[in-house]
Amino acid sequence: MAHDAFSSPQTDLAPIALFVYNRYQLTLQTIQYLAQNKEARDSLLYIFADGPKPQATQEQLARIEQVRTLIYDPSLHRKFKEVRIIASDINKGLARSIIEGVSTVVQAHGRVIVLEDDLAVSPYFLKYMNEALHLYEHEDRVLAIHGYVYPVDRLFADRHRIRRTYSVELPQTTFFIREPGCLGWATWQRAWRLFDSDARKLYQLIRKNGLSREFNFWGGYPYMRLLRMQIAGKIDSWAICWRAVAYLHHKLTLYPPVTLVSHEGNVPEATHSYSGEEDPYRTTVSQHPVEVKKIPVENHEGMERLFGAYLRRYSGMSIPSKIKKRLRRLFKMLYQHTGHQ
Repeated sequence: MAHDAFSSPQTDLAPIALFVYNRYQLTLQTIQYLAQNKEARDSLLYIFADGPKPQATQEQLARIEQVRTLIYDPSLHRKFKEVRIIASDINKGLARSIIEGVSTVVQAHGRVIVLEDDLAVSPYFLKYMNEALHLYEHEDRVLAIHGYVYPVDRLFADRHRIRRTYSVELPQTTFFIREPGCLGWATWQRAWRLFDSDARKLYQLIRKNGLSREFNFWGGYPYMRLLRMQIAGKIDSWAICWRAVAYLHHKLTLYPPVTLVSHEGNVPEATHSYSGEEDPYRTTVSQHPVEVKKIPVENHEGMERLFGAYLRRYSGMSIPSKIKKRLRRLFKMLYQHTGHQ
């Protein structure tokens, strides 16, 4: 049953906002993983379902309808304290959907846990999120809580090249960095008030404050380029603006020592996917709880640099990766040109 009201049920747990569109199987898996958290049965779940694009085909309309049928299924609703569905008649796009959805929920409840329809979460994801939201609620410098961690242990297995470069030991407890993330996260109304979608202004301020290299994860990933693409209208991203806000306001986000989220959305119908490539964000979620205790609110620069090194090596931004991509495109062009199927 759909609800228009955003009133809060009697619970100490943060509401969850799930954003869905037209991917039935991924949406089903995301909900099933979420329901494995024991806190789910006492949690309020908002489902924001985006609508069809103006020129949607019958096949695309059918996929959207399939997801709508799923989210209205009473058997799904029984897995949570309450499910409220906000279904759009028009296609807002992911960025607008998240900005409007998060704004609405935090205004009503003061906090929110945010998931998209292509994430697999640990059975201890909600426990971690709720404990951290409670513990750091009044710490003004803490912008958000994040559940995903890059699988940086791959770097250490790769001839220990990163260990020789940086004196970084992987944290055994939670830690803070400036990256707010977008793969399973949570925030408060006090922090979300800082959100700014003016990419041009954010880009200029990043440059003015000399933060470009740090913003690019110390040269690990071209986030400044993404801001320029946002300005040019080539991408539609709320996350790149949220990241800029964190850096400009000197805010930090709490991370677990092991990942509680995995990205499962590298499929052809995804808006953002790695065609023909391994998804660098996919990993194995922890099956054990994460201890959340008060730690100093200080930036772990070593982990920022390590995340940057991981992205440089595995997200296709390294020189060898770029060469391989160009060779792949050249091979495809020549192969298709000869008329082979």
